[in-house]
Amino acid sequence: MNQANSNTFRFSRLTQPQFGLIWLLFAMLALFSVTSSAFRTPDNLLEILRASGINAILVLGLTWILAIGELDVSFADVAALVSMITAYLVMKSGVPMGLALVAAFIGGTLIGVINGFMAAYMKIPSLITTIATGFAAKAIAKILNQGKPLAIVSSSKIIYNFVFGEILGIPVLFLTALAIYIVSYFLQDRTTMGQHLYALGENRQATREAGIKESKIVLYYFILTSAMAAIAGILVTAQLGSGVSEIGGGTLMIQGFTAVFLGALVVKAGKHNVIGTFIGVVILTVLVNWITLLGWPTFIVWLTRGAMLIVGVTVVTLLSYRQRGVLKLKVE
Repeated sequence: MNQANSNTFRFSRLTQPQFGLIWLLFAMLALFSVTSSAFRTPDNLLEILRASGINAILVLGLTWILAIGELDVSFADVAALVSMITAYLVMKSGVPMGLALVAAFIGGTLIGVINGFMAAYMKIPSLITTIATGFAAKAIAKILNQGKPLAIVSSSKIIYNFVFGEILGIPVLFLTALAIYIVSYFLQDRTTMGQHLYALGENRQATREAGIKESKIVLYYFILTSAMAAIAGILVTAQLGSGVSEIGGGTLMIQGFTAVFLGALVVKAGKHNVIGTFIGVVILTVLVNWITLLGWPTFIVWLTRGAMLIVGVTVVTLLSYRQRGVLKLKVE
């Protein structure tokens, strides 16, 4: 009897508001499959999973940056810079692919070091810092080949197989992103790291008084954000077979923020979390794919992303105010 009650409780939780986006995703998949025969083809579904995997890796770090109360608008430009550095080293400088990938990854991660150091130790607002480094990364990426894509003739088979390979019909790339998010969930919810993460976002002064090394944690998260963006840039390069100086037509930054804010409506209502971000990424990828298949104008995609971002930010802000009000009431 107790077991039955326990099972009933678990099922009832799935009907709560914080699981609404999960049901929305299922509804979207069903509706889009009915309205578009091209959407439900195996090749298109595989493409959705691959794109979701790359986008999920790209914005993983951003999830935690927002959770600690900081901002990073440079991650998409970091990915583009890494993409162009990789192509330039291989095609223009004759550097072996493996070495080019390592050098590009280090170059992208260094931007995270700069962002983190300036925000954590020099106390420069992270929005200003990342705007500056993002513009610098974009400028360098365009300078490397005058703003044009740079095709890579000889590419690594390992990277190619990683991007386009499948296991039991599921892209390796998507499975890898899923595994990274599962590990990240454990770190976020089951370790001291996760406790410090949300403590920083809720009350910086309290964390300092508790002896938590705030500056070091902030630095680490900025480095992580750029490292994830660098990996995403490498994967985009392998997927396209060329270096590109602007990934996603300049809209990837908005899409990233939209996915993270939508994700804050899932599981941990009002808090940025990796499970929510992953679902937010998949929802946006599915929606953009469907709109593109229908042949609708590009501005529809822009309007949709903008509207979803506004909804996400508004709801998260209201939830945050309500939670702080409850906390204040408890203290009083």
